[in-house]
Amino acid sequence: MKKTLCICITVLSFTCCTTAFLEVEPTTTIPTDNFYRTEDDMTKALIAAYAPMQWLDYSYGEYHPVQFLSDIIADDYNGVGGSSENDNPYMHLIRRFQLTAEMSPIGLWNTLYAGVYRANQVIDNMDKAEGISGQARNRILAEAHTLRAFYYNWLWRFWGNIPYYTENPDGYETDYIVTQYTADEVYAKIMEDLDFATSAGYLPEAVPRSEVGRFTRYAAYMLRSNVIMLQGDETQYGSALNQMREIISSGIYALTPRFADIWTDGEEWNSESIFEINYSDKPSNRTWDNPYNPGGTVYPTFICPDSYKGSLLASEGYGFGPVSPALYALYDARDSRRDGTILDFAIRKTLGESYNARLDDSGYFNIKYAGRNGGHSDYIGSEGGELNFRTNIRVWRYSETLLTAAELIIRTGGSQNEADELLNRVRARAFNTTVDRLSSELKRAATLDNLLEENRLEFACEGHRFWDLVRFGKDIEVLGSRGYTASKRYLPIPQSEIDRAENTLTQNPY
Repeated sequence: MKKTLCICITVLSFTCCTTAFLEVEPTTTIPTDNFYRTEDDMTKALIAAYAPMQWLDYSYGEYHPVQFLSDIIADDYNGVGGSSENDNPYMHLIRRFQLTAEMSPIGLWNTLYAGVYRANQVIDNMDKAEGISGQARNRILAEAHTLRAFYYNWLWRFWGNIPYYTENPDGYETDYIVTQYTADEVYAKIMEDLDFATSAGYLPEAVPRSEVGRFTRYAAYMLRSNVIMLQGDETQYGSALNQMREIISSGIYALTPRFADIWTDGEEWNSESIFEINYSDKPSNRTWDNPYNPGGTVYPTFICPDSYKGSLLASEGYGFGPVSPALYALYDARDSRRDGTILDFAIRKTLGESYNARLDDSGYFNIKYAGRNGGHSDYIGSEGGELNFRTNIRVWRYSETLLTAAELIIRTGGSQNEADELLNRVRARAFNTTVDRLSSELKRAATLDNLLEENRLEFACEGHRFWDLVRFGKDIEVLGSRGYTASKRYLPIPQSEIDRAENTLTQNPY
């Protein structure tokens, strides 16, 4: 560990998010003095701590959808796309494993630390609140600890060795000099937050419709399992497996019968959804000048074909993320996940539809999140509609619980039959049948190799692939031909942060 100057964060006004619990008009700026006095104050502060989740597509003048950044490192996309290599050039450098500290995504860094700041505010000020019941207090605290873990999780995934703090530096009571931790130490800190949030029953198993978007115990379990498995912490595999089994035995979740339906408006927060990041086009006040207002997301525009003409998609599109033909070919033609994940434009052309091919064009597009025609129909602003699609980001789905449990059973030497059954539940849905009726030809044994492939088929273009390659130890084998090496595991820390820290921050050996 070493001491370093803390990141300077632009702390924006506390505003509310969207959809149900988060679907309210933005509040005015909340003053620090005389605030944090009541349960209502703490709830507003908690909502403000959720808000940076919505900025993970675009903020600080930078596009940085985390699922897209995760996937361009790996092999599910044919390339970055866009108009040219000067269109979001840092993404093209990431894709080629040539990113520089000067080009490292500072907007994402700032967004995640803004989330950390807000979560810390809730935790640090809870003792000021009066007249709040123990149950409400504990729930808000558990959510704030989970939020802090969520934001640090992404910082840890991308940069590894990062400044970590739980008390916001202010230059007065808390010095701006804070500690930079190693990736292993950051993992341990994230686990402390998640163990607090999940071990005492502070979070509910489920929430009413009016509160969708708040963390449940099972969403926190999923985050915890993600962190444990990326770290490869065998000492925690047993506890993670127990938590997956608890989700499965709860009876709360079930696989959506038709895979393609998961991504439609009507199936947001469906029986498979464990956690989603909410977006809405009504109300929607998000603009290019102020993307921090509540509203929709630009991600569907980002990955839509450019100048599309037809009935399925929105006409605006930036043409990022053309899907790899090799990924399309990997699917069995009978697997419903192929057409539920990838739009084969050769078929759309037969219907008279067209688009303008952009860089790395393959004729295949990510249909899970591509902007649908009418996807921001309730937006009433004069401009910025492309920034306000009402498409929720599906963060954790029940199918991931099943595949995670199967993998953990194998990794801990458990029942092969149990692991096989969990894997084949996912495959049965993919082939529009049940486990009992799934043919022996289509069934798979839950080996690690089969589970890695199944994760790819199930979660393609959702931001899973690179992290799966890392934790299965396949990253160099699969990506080495493109220039990936062990030193490319973590992105370079943004140079502006090193400069601000007066060169006391240790750079990653990218």
